[in-house]
Amino acid sequence: MLRIFLFFGIGAVLLSTGCAAPLTVTQSERRARLAAYTYPADAEIGPDLDVVVRREGETVIFVNRTASVYRDVQVWLNQQYVRDLPGIAIGTDNRFTLTRWVNEHREPFPVGSLLSPDKADPLLLAELYDPRTRLRHRLLAWPDTTGR
Repeated sequence: MLRIFLFFGIGAVLLSTGCAAPLTVTQSERRARLAAYTYPADAEIGPDLDVVVRREGETVIFVNRTASVYRDVQVWLNQQYVRDLPGIAIGTDNRFTLTRWVNEHREPFPVGSLLSPDKADPLLLAELYDPRTRLRHRLLAWPDTTGR
């Protein structure tokens, strides 16, 4: 009987505290750096890029249908979440973890979970900002039925 109590007690503690691993210093520093970015609303809008952005659960896929590689850019999702990308290669081999995008409060993009899928936000808007040219380019966000 004691074993059963301990088993359920430990399970309840794990569920109540969440199963997420604590942030490492590197993750914390990266989130702080990204949270300091301001959405480039005043940046001139450049031409739309033929890059399709599609969400698959906790992954975001970029299908670059242009003849250019985009290096050292910021990608903004829903005008709130940002991530530095070292490059978006030509083709379909551009898969990134969605939780690496961070908002101004250091919060990752909401992907939901098995027990709370309603906490996932859909990916509605994707933009590429090039700090060198100071141009903001709209990307084609594939319809996302995830989340609210």
